[in-house]
Amino acid sequence: MLPRLHHHKLIPQSLSAARQYPGFILLLCAEQTLYLSAGSSLWTMDMQGSLKPLTALPIPWVFKQAIRYRHLRRLSRFEVRELIRLPTGALVGSIHSQIFYFQEDGAGFRPVFRVTDGGKPKGFVLNPQDHIFVGEYWSNPQRRPLRIWGSTDYGRNWELAYSLPAGSAKHIHKLIWDPYRQGIWLLTGDLDGECALLFTADEFKNVSEIARGGQMFRACNLFCLPEGLYYGTDTERETNWFVFVNIDSGKLEKICPLPGSCLYSAYLAGRYFISTNVEPSKVNHYRYAALWSSADLHNWSKMVELEKDLWPGEYFGFGRIILPLVQGECPIVAFTSAAVKHVDLTTFLINPADI
Repeated sequence: MLPRLHHHKLIPQSLSAARQYPGFILLLCAEQTLYLSAGSSLWTMDMQGSLKPLTALPIPWVFKQAIRYRHLRRLSRFEVRELIRLPTGALVGSIHSQIFYFQEDGAGFRPVFRVTDGGKPKGFVLNPQDHIFVGEYWSNPQRRPLRIWGSTDYGRNWELAYSLPAGSAKHIHKLIWDPYRQGIWLLTGDLDGECALLFTADEFKNVSEIARGGQMFRACNLFCLPEGLYYGTDTERETNWFVFVNIDSGKLEKICPLPGSCLYSAYLAGRYFISTNVEPSKVNHYRYAALWSSADLHNWSKMVELEKDLWPGEYFGFGRIILPLVQGECPIVAFTSAAVKHVDLTTFLINPADI
């Protein structure tokens, strides 16, 4: 029965009681440690909310000065936005087109790879062999080939692992490890015919096209379950939906409509979470970034909504709620609000009992 969205518990009041960390963007929850960025610096936080500086990345002086100011920070986007933790305890992340490697008890920060003649590294994924892969994301107006980069030595050295053919997609949205099928999903967009769910079980030696089509196959994140894939669509061209795709048949089922595009999803504190963005278009009119929660991936409740601020989204970022990459278990609900009124660039920690 549609729709299956519930609005019974909006909690901006509870956010005032939540632990708040202005200026920090939550990137990762790994081994029950949160990793956050504040411009070009990285911080850790424990489950009680105690912050600790980790490292500062050397960046050009002009950007270092710009990101001291919140709106220039949003405009430049020159900060750490991608991060993954390795079994060795090292971190691999990216800032603009550069991949960096950091070992806390070793040599510290060092740049290890730069994507040239293309875009920014996006969507780090780690497989059981501890091999790391990342796609590149850029505007790509001429629909040039899109590349996947890989490292087999814990992020120290990188080489080309796979290249999508020219004309097949505008963007690579994300790479996601599927523990049930023991392989990596490659998500692409944006126009009809460019939206695809691709899969590799052998580190991109062979890539299978599981589904391709219109905007309902335009995904930026996935929940991988034994029965198939669940995700919220990311489109400004038509109504967004939370959907299920049966991998065996390729059949797509619409579960419930969403008021905006969905870029982020995470499993936190024993529940599924997605967020919807404020990206105005002819079909997207909702002025609030929203956080949604579900116990079963079919019935969703809106937990938080935050109004978009007045700064133009195409330059200063669309209103959004950022959910972290989760490696292992994350026992708390943690997220970052951006480009919204009153709590722009603020990370929240909420006790699950309060939701």
